[in-house]
Amino acid sequence: MGVHKTRFGELEINDNEIITFPNGIPGFEELRKFAILNIPETQPIQWLVSLEDENISFPLIDPWLILENYEVDLSKQDLDILQVDDPSDLVVWSIVTIPVGKPELATVNLKAPVVVNIKKGIGIQVILEKYELKHPIVSAKEPERQSDDRNGKEESGV
Repeated sequence: MGVHKTRFGELEINDNEIITFPNGIPGFEELRKFAILNIPETQPIQWLVSLEDENISFPLIDPWLILENYEVDLSKQDLDILQVDDPSDLVVWSIVTIPVGKPELATVNLKAPVVVNIKKGIGIQVILEKYELKHPIVSAKEPERQSDDRNGKEESGV
């Protein structure tokens, strides 16, 4: 167990909670050690926090909350880096970008998800060709739904 300075203050992190990114994260290749913080006030957003640079953290979200039919295809090389024995050990998150003062314009990077083998504590960021770098979180259909609700129409969740 060690104490690490982060943008969320000093945190005690057990060795088994440290996620090592062997190749770093694109743009932050020199940073290899991270932890996932689950902060109730920011749910469903969690945080990938650098344990080597207290100023670096990334908001993460489950991509299936944004796009129900999201698919992540990992290469043999990705699976080797992650040391996958059981696919159920893998967790996938997407990085969220929230413009300062304009949370309604937040986007999710579906193109480059963070994939972590939670049993082994190994992570990578992969590139998926078929998705957008800045997928809007707020659906363009949402205003229509609100206007339908005002007209007395209800939309079932089925």
